[in-house]
Amino acid sequence: MRTLLSSTVGFALAILSATTSAQVQATYAPFGSGCPGTGIGIGENHIAPAAMATSYGSGNAIPFGWTPVVYQELLAGSELPMPFVMKALSLRQPRSGPLSNRFLLDFEIRVGATTKTQATMSNVFAQNFDVGTPVVVLPRTQLAFPDFVPGGPTSPTDFFVTIPWVNTFAWNATPGQSFVMQVTVFGNSYGGIAAGYAFDSSGGSAIARLYGSGPAATSGTLERGLGLVLGLRAETHTAVPRLFSTNTPQINDSFRVRVEQARASAPGLMLLGFSDTSWSGLPLPLDLSVLGAAGCELLVSPELVLPFATTASGTGFVVYDVPNDLYLLNLAFYNQAMIAEPSANALGYAFSNGGAAVVGNQ
Repeated sequence: MRTLLSSTVGFALAILSATTSAQVQATYAPFGSGCPGTGIGIGENHIAPAAMATSYGSGNAIPFGWTPVVYQELLAGSELPMPFVMKALSLRQPRSGPLSNRFLLDFEIRVGATTKTQATMSNVFAQNFDVGTPVVVLPRTQLAFPDFVPGGPTSPTDFFVTIPWVNTFAWNATPGQSFVMQVTVFGNSYGGIAAGYAFDSSGGSAIARLYGSGPAATSGTLERGLGLVLGLRAETHTAVPRLFSTNTPQINDSFRVRVEQARASAPGLMLLGFSDTSWSGLPLPLDLSVLGAAGCELLVSPELVLPFATTASGTGFVVYDVPNDLYLLNLAFYNQAMIAEPSANALGYAFSNGGAAVVGNQ
């Protein structure tokens, strides 16, 4: 679905509160939480090593904020005692350190099982995948990492960075086997130099890492008792629809708001409003339990509602055409998606998180 942003109901009133400026940075950021439907997506976060679910470590830039490198991390199987299907990797920002931002990484991820342990891990990468062929869960891609959050995590369960995988991996929790993740970094937006984009790391007897310089490395430096804190995300069939965008709303351009993890081939509604605090005298977020949608909230004032449909993979989008009008600079607006879900609740809808936008020209 496509619409001209300036045709929005109430738009003329909204722009009166916007202030113009020569250069305004356009932004779009998620906020709030949605409620589950029946889509397939990213679910429970299995934090490993398990002890790090209640404690913090220290920052380490290898491999994601480092020079081009091949990196392996081994986790004892006891850290992941239950079988599950892995769908994504989440990473935790350190509690202190530089606030890294505007970072683009060229990399791939493959995972598998091994009979190796911390004590027997080899310094040759190929030797550490000795149980079947590793799965390339994320083929080589360029991914824009989110900016670090000022102040860092407030709880050990706060994992602000999640890397969705293209392919899943079934962890069987077979006795005597460990989990291995290999990350190959080909370059980054800092010209391949160490960028300081560090993530929380851990020590202990259940973890080890191996890293070699360059994306073609076959062996490297082995360090036992050190590695990243990993959030290994399970696949779920009761996913919360995720609203996001891969670009920002700029004047004289189109802006696409996307939804994923939604029910497949389902009708949806995209809400756009100019407030995330009130609507028609009601405070936002608005608890929708009274309408039969327990756990769901209306996050935005729905001044404009556009229909769309999800694909067979549970994705969908709406495109807004932003006019070339300087009076739109600094305009704030908000989105939320509703997906038809007859079996999710009595209201018949699952709701996404919200998206907060500021219109800019760069």
